[in-house]
Amino acid sequence: QANVEVTTMNEIGSLTKSFNVMTKRIQELMEQNVAAQKEKRKSEMKALQAQINPHFLYNTLDSIIWMAEAGQNDDVVLMTSALAKLLRQSISNDKEQVRVEEEMNYVQSYLTIQKMRYKDKLEYTIDVDPEICSVSIIKFAIQPLVENAIYHGIKEKEGIGEIVITASAEMKDGNSVLSLYVYDNGVGIPEEKLTQIHRGLRFGVKNMQDGYGIYNVNERIGLYYGASFGLSYESQAG
Repeated sequence: QANVEVTTMNEIGSLTKSFNVMTKRIQELMEQNVAAQKEKRKSEMKALQAQINPHFLYNTLDSIIWMAEAGQNDDVVLMTSALAKLLRQSISNDKEQVRVEEEMNYVQSYLTIQKMRYKDKLEYTIDVDPEICSVSIIKFAIQPLVENAIYHGIKEKEGIGEIVITASAEMKDGNSVLSLYVYDNGVGIPEEKLTQIHRGLRFGVKNMQDGYGIYNVNERIGLYYGASFGLSYESQAG
């Protein structure tokens, strides 16, 4: 804001006063616009925020029922505890960001359930650099990627499927950035489909077959951190 001192009461002085009023009003409008954009971003973030897939919830409850009927009490306790942790974090909408450690705990609860459901078909590893455990990240950034890896990669694969999740700090253009990777040894993505996914991530085109989860994660990352951040995929069929 630039104010000019009023030194005379003639026409020049009157114009100077008008100029000062105008610059003050511009400053107020700019502040209102910043606040409005911040609220808009918050609304968009909440609208895009991932929620537990109802089919996953139903299947988990169904698994708990048949395990209880079979007398597998330890498994019932483990799966119910993991589900309770998922539900607790998914309904706590007060924070846009959580620590990387919290996000990974959420993912581990999800994978605990999936590993129990898929028996010997799924193995997983989570490797997080201790130095970045307390770094903040938007909520539910990893679980939708893991869900896609299971349903589109490992579910269709013969033999044991493996998921590896890593998180560490890397240098990019002279800055330290948080890099998170979700690897799987599933059936892979054909080149044409991979091009389609990247086009969707770049231009916001959502394909129901891919699931909205990855596009929502990408959009939320862009809203919070800027357009230069987001998701990318590397894969090949087989």
